Amino acid sequence: MKNEWKADDNMQKVRIGMTKKEVISIMGDTYKVMEAKQTADGYQEVIGYVDLQNGIYRLRLSNGKVAEWDYILPPAHRHSENTSTSN
Repeated sequence: MKNEWKADDNMQKVRIGMTKKEVISIMGDTYKVMEAKQTADGYQEVIGYVDLQNGIYRLRLSNGKVAEWDYILPPAHRHSENTSTSN
């Protein structure tokens, strides 16, 4: 079974404070590094996992541990705020 098929279920197991190794053991090693930088606060890295709808679970790691995560909807599922209807 591909990791994309399990991404939604597996993300429910990820917790703030987990190490990158723990995340990979849950989510798999098919992530993309989206950002990496050294800051005054230490090493910062953002990794992303794609799900079946082409959304991305984005995990921000600080010094090798999950500090926060979010989900980016794929473009086809985003709603435009500037849509209008004619009467």
